[in-house]
Amino acid sequence: MKKNRGWGYRLLCIISLVSAPLVSAGATYAETIDTGTSSVNQVTESTTNTSRTTTETTDSTTATSSTIDTSTSEASTNSSTDSFGETTTSSSEITVSSTEETDTSEANPVITVKELANSNRYVKINTFTATTTESQAMDSRQVLYTLNQLQLTATGSITELAGHVYKSVKQYQDTATKKKYSELLDEQNHVIGIVEAESVTTADGVFQSEKKYATVQSGNYPLWESIFFDKQLGTTKTINRQTFQVKESFKHGNGSTYYALYTDKNQFIGWINAKGAADAKSPGGIWQSESKYATIISGNYTLWQNFDWSAKKGTTAALNGKTVKATGKYSHVNGATYYSLYDNKNKWLGYINAAGVKTTSNAQGAYQAYGKYVTLTKKNYTIWGNFNWSSKKNTTSSLYGKTYQAKGKYEHWNGSTYYSLSDSTGKWIGYLNAEAATVANNQGGIWQSENKTIRMKSKNYTLWQDLNFSKKKASSGNYMNKNIKVTGKYQHYNGATYYSLYLNNTWIGYINATGVTNAHVIHSQSNISRYVIVNNASGNFLNAADPNSSKLGKKSNYKGYMAKATKLAKTSDGNYLYLVSPAGKIGWIKENQTYSVNDKFWMYTTGGKYPSLNVKNLNIHVSISKQRVYIKSGDKVIYTMLCSTGTVFTPTPLGNFRIQQEKGSAFSGAAYYRSFKDHGVYLFHTVPTSIAWSTNSFSSVEGKKLGQRASHGCIRLAVPDAKWFYYNMPYNTPVKIVN
Repeated sequence: MKKNRGWGYRLLCIISLVSAPLVSAGATYAETIDTGTSSVNQVTESTTNTSRTTTETTDSTTATSSTIDTSTSEASTNSSTDSFGETTTSSSEITVSSTEETDTSEANPVITVKELANSNRYVKINTFTATTTESQAMDSRQVLYTLNQLQLTATGSITELAGHVYKSVKQYQDTATKKKYSELLDEQNHVIGIVEAESVTTADGVFQSEKKYATVQSGNYPLWESIFFDKQLGTTKTINRQTFQVKESFKHGNGSTYYALYTDKNQFIGWINAKGAADAKSPGGIWQSESKYATIISGNYTLWQNFDWSAKKGTTAALNGKTVKATGKYSHVNGATYYSLYDNKNKWLGYINAAGVKTTSNAQGAYQAYGKYVTLTKKNYTIWGNFNWSSKKNTTSSLYGKTYQAKGKYEHWNGSTYYSLSDSTGKWIGYLNAEAATVANNQGGIWQSENKTIRMKSKNYTLWQDLNFSKKKASSGNYMNKNIKVTGKYQHYNGATYYSLYLNNTWIGYINATGVTNAHVIHSQSNISRYVIVNNASGNFLNAADPNSSKLGKKSNYKGYMAKATKLAKTSDGNYLYLVSPAGKIGWIKENQTYSVNDKFWMYTTGGKYPSLNVKNLNIHVSISKQRVYIKSGDKVIYTMLCSTGTVFTPTPLGNFRIQQEKGSAFSGAAYYRSFKDHGVYLFHTVPTSIAWSTNSFSSVEGKKLGQRASHGCIRLAVPDAKWFYYNMPYNTPVKIVN
């Protein structure tokens, strides 16, 4: 007769696969009160397991053979949908194998039980002292049972499950002994088996299945492997502000609630005190304050209305490159961050994945590479040194028409685009509002209107096909001594100006402006009558309305003096005036080197710079027909002035006279007079005054008659001419008056 071997030898168990939140190593239960810090106070409760020894009397029997029983208990692989709508497949398998020589009459004991009230608990398998001999019976607390129609059958051992954590919802009681039993469930709620209540340590609290999301709010909370707090996985430092699934919560006896955190890929993160997280209404997590400027870097991102991805707000196609405001953010359970975007008019644009933007604390937004050439086409814009608008680098007025490279750009929050400009040497020019510039197709810049006629200056210039200088079109030597039309120009990135040339309406190429000179063209010429003051003393009067014509007298002789413009010529070089004085021809001058005095020409010197009267044979000659006064040295005219003599009804006397002693600064009709006949009857004097006896109030009506017969016989002069004559003309100077 063979010896009946004990339960410890007869029952072998291959332990089921256990998921992370339910597994914990060690036999010590540590209850931890989380305070939001990584410092954990542990209260250790030791459970002393007392081995019970059962004396079993075995009758001796004779057996002719040994039966090898193989028993397999298998939990089928189940597919189930968890609380977040994810399908998970798990297999929990328990295999009990027994190879034994025993009596065929012997069977595993069967325990009849009744079901008790359910309770959502977490339990941890206790550690027991292993049996030492084959004759010792296995401690019933080490037995793993299966349930069938409220009957428990021993199918294995829990020895290798020691320290593992399981859910326990259903409780049972032996109808005979009143002993209690707990059902073990893995993370997927698959039944592992049933054990005695004394086989486990029960966590102080109850769990509850959850279907929600939470965002971690602090980096100082510990993460636990199980609700028994006997193994810390780390802290929330590395997951702070991230959002996770909450699949279970645990209401601890200490009053705290704990969340089991999972990623959207069902990866267990750990248990956290609920105080360290905030419940979220959606997978997006909770709103988190943000104050950044976000530049959209792609046109292919969706702007979402919600975090269920059920409603689109729009796309970034029309916003690509623009800078908007991120007023808040969400750390989605999928691991991505989403910004809540607003434009500069406070219009909400939607939620965008953070990968679709570049953020900055500056209102100009993120730098965007650009690399295009732009020509400054508007004046009165500031070129800035920063985006605080505190540093001015230059203005477009001084750089108008020039071409620069916009290496980068900023789409400012204010709605404007700003170019970062550099010249061909790499020198940074500054930031410019794009409204003041026009993008060019190449380094040449944009076409700018120009209308002039030129001639080639040299035979050694290239006429280019393009402004990248990749192809030559001709040589300047082919067009020497020909008038060529310029219809436009380009202010190139290299700093040079290039003209677009036409000959007989045929385009002949681009040429550097230094290779040409202006070909002067007179477009029209007309007769005028205008009194002007010469305000430029540099250079000479010209013989023709052409800067290349022969030179006449110096402009300095007439600087500040009045002359009469009798001709106007419109030329390729601007307008020219032909000037004459009372003495006759002066010459041509640029119109912009004069200013008109037609309204009060009598208030200006009419003959230019006054001469010295310290000459031989000083005499005065008056021409009635020419309305001129000539100051002579003998027969040589040294100065001439415009005058007005008597009308045909009150003529100026003809003949020879002399300057008499009678003189004065004013009388009832004029000022600064000198007598030449009848001792105060016939005088040289100013144009009539508007106030009797005045020296500074003159009649405009009479003044405009200067240069024509208008007096009662006296000789009227311009005010400064009469004043000079009054102070400088010597007594007894001969005067001759002729028609």
